[in-house]
Formats: sequence, C-alpha cells, structure tokens
Amino acid sequence: MEGERAERSLSKLKAHLERSEWIREKYSSVFELAEQYAKDAGHFFKKGDYFSSFGASDYAYGLLDAVWIIERGEPPKPL
Repeated sequence: MEGERAERSLSKLKAHLERSEWIREKYSSVFELAEQYAKDAGHFFKKGDYFSSFGASDYAYGLLDAVWIIERGEPPKPL
C-alpha cells in the first residue's frame, strides 16, 4: 500500500516538474534543488524506504509550489 502511494507520488512529481519547467529560467537554483529532491525520492523508493521517499517528494513539491504562488498568485491545479 505505501509503495503504491509512493509510486503515484513520484509519478505526479515528475509531471509537476515538467509543467513547472518555466521556473528554471528565473529560479534555476530552486528548480535544480526540486529536481535533486525528486531524484532522492526515487532513490529512497528503490530502496523500499517509502517514508523518506514521501519526505523528499514533499520538499520538491513545496519548492515548486512556492514559486508558483510567488509568480502566479496561486499553486498549480492538482494533477
């Protein structure tokens, strides 16, 4: 169950990174940090550490959502 949820979270994070690519131009360091957290989430997932995978995913989401709010006034619509 946790593995399936973690897998869905990673899939949604990948899509969120793709639709947030515009962030890279103005906030490259923030976007790169979100990418690193996404990579870490995938690493933890492969090790079966779903708790840490969720944690890393949440950090990545938070970084991206913060820039959406700063630049567009609201977070992106849910996937």
